[in-house]
Formats: sequence, C-alpha cells, structure tokens
Amino acid sequence: MSELTMDRVETNEGIKFNVTGRITTVNENFFGKKLSDALEEGFTHIVLNMREVTIMTSIGIRIILKTYKSCMEAGGKFQIEDPSEVVKNVLGLSALQQMMVG
Repeated sequence: MSELTMDRVETNEGIKFNVTGRITTVNENFFGKKLSDALEEGFTHIVLNMREVTIMTSIGIRIILKTYKSCMEAGGKFQIEDPSEVVKNVLGLSALQQMMVG
C-alpha cells in the first residue's frame, strides 16, 4: 500500500481531497503537486478531508500553509475537514487549528 493517497472529488464549490496515510518528506512532492495542480487548474476552494491521516510532519504544515495562502490570495477558501487526532495535534501545536479546521 502506498504511504499516501489523495482521492479527488470535484464539487460545486471547488475541489475536495480525501487524504489517507502519512504526510512526510518521503511523499511531500506527491502531496504538494496534487494541491498545486488543483490551483493551476483554477480551483480556489480546496477542502482536505484528513480523517485517515496517520502521520503528518512539519513538511505537511508547510505545504498546507502555502496552499492556504494561495487560496486566500485568489479570493477562495481552504478548509481541513474531519481531521484525525494526529492532524489536530500537529495543527494545535502550530496554532493553526482554529484558522483552518471547519
């Protein structure tokens, strides 16, 4: 099984990714490319369902912040939906939970 999968679902509002697995330096390019590709395709409303994320390192935070900033600058929105306990803890430690979790 792959360390990270991102199932893509286009919605009326934008795009949603159901993220499963580990977000680490091993797969940072995959994670970042999926999000940057969505932005390049014109999606400015991005939702990440992170219920099934089992590990997230600081590299995940960096990529998420970059995507958040791009969405906000384009007049869109970025949201983390149903974060796992791991994601809640990482975002809580970095004081980002209130800003991004909806």
